[in-house]
Amino acid sequence: MNMTVQFSKTMTRAIVLLIALFALASICQAQQPTRLSKIEVVGLKRIPPDQVISASELKVGQTVDAGVLDAAATKLMQSGLFKKLTYRVRGTAGQVAVIFEVEEANRSLPVVYENFVWFTDDELEAGIRNDIPFFNGTAPEAGDTTEKITQALQRLLNEKKIPGRVEFMPYTDLARGRQEFVYAVKGVKIPICSLSFPGADAIPEAQLIKTSQPLIQSDYSRKDASVFANYTLFPLYRRLGRLRAEFKAATAEPAPNSSSCVNGVVVAIPVDEGAVYSWAQAEWNGNQALPAAELSTALGMKAGEVADGFKIDAGLKEVRKAYARKGYIALHTREASEFDDSTQKVTYRFAVSEGSQYHMGSLTINGLSPDLTAELKQSWTLASGAVFDESYVDDFRLNALPRFIGTQMQRSLAFRAAAQIDIKPDAQNLTVNVIITFKERSGTQPE
Repeated sequence: MNMTVQFSKTMTRAIVLLIALFALASICQAQQPTRLSKIEVVGLKRIPPDQVISASELKVGQTVDAGVLDAAATKLMQSGLFKKLTYRVRGTAGQVAVIFEVEEANRSLPVVYENFVWFTDDELEAGIRNDIPFFNGTAPEAGDTTEKITQALQRLLNEKKIPGRVEFMPYTDLARGRQEFVYAVKGVKIPICSLSFPGADAIPEAQLIKTSQPLIQSDYSRKDASVFANYTLFPLYRRLGRLRAEFKAATAEPAPNSSSCVNGVVVAIPVDEGAVYSWAQAEWNGNQALPAAELSTALGMKAGEVADGFKIDAGLKEVRKAYARKGYIALHTREASEFDDSTQKVTYRFAVSEGSQYHMGSLTINGLSPDLTAELKQSWTLASGAVFDESYVDDFRLNALPRFIGTQMQRSLAFRAAAQIDIKPDAQNLTVNVIITFKERSGTQPE
């Protein structure tokens, strides 16, 4: 005997019976009960077979009939683990095997526990597996597994009489480039009472704590602590050439109550400071208007010196200025770093997209009389149609414009003006229009 039942997932994630359920009563045509002798799963690529068997809630040796097998298939589809599922049975009156043929869902996302400070992660996962035996730290994007995790976590809170409600949401972790399901307890205050940074040495822990003062007394969030460390503390290590320093996931434990911090937590954010890297070289790709040697000179990094991330950032600004002097104001660069751990050196590879070259468009002066407008225009020597030089505008702002304003103030004490220069690129015509606007103001010093 070999009978097949097929299920699939629609756009609404409902379970649809595609093939009418065969009358499986024949598997128990004899008087004795029909027992399940074997469970097979065909078509798996990522999911372990025991996880599927656990999700089906079938057990070898149990008594089965058509309803039991149909319910097992429905549970598997509702889990979100599969896009399609077919099952068939074979065997004799007393013993049958069920074979599930599946097509896995595209992916499952890691589950993150945001602020369950009353439990360890192991305790949380053990509690979830009581309700979802196949749980392995991830959850399918579709199906009801995410809601079952919510219910399991809420049960754990209720058992300990901890207030709050459990919510989850998808989250994109930009620092690590992955998506997650984040579960959090809402409706309860969990202030951070104190911080520690296990592993800190090159930067004293006291300095990291001082820099992290904005976290103190804020509500604890594992995600927020991680974001803060990556965006505020990691740059301190970049300055030291520790370009691969890494902050691990924060952990929190309930703190002793005090008048200054009630129902709070002590938070530890471990840090792996990594090695100090020195500069090997820069490699450039895609540059046409400027040679690699000129770009490396503008970058300003020398072989053998500490690969100071701040200096690298400042050097890239100089590279952009070098291009802007040639009219390339739409420059984009992408960088990739290659670390040689045997020598503790780093090579940076820069992919350059120069964009189009821009030329000087029109010069417009607002807020001056016609004669003063004409006088100021005589000081502007970047002709219409010439290659646009952004450094010329900067020099005019810092030198020619203050001289002009100073001269007018000497001529007339009534002259009180502040000037602003705006550049307006025209991508269609590849020109840059410059607008200088004067506004009256109180005081005697020009901007």
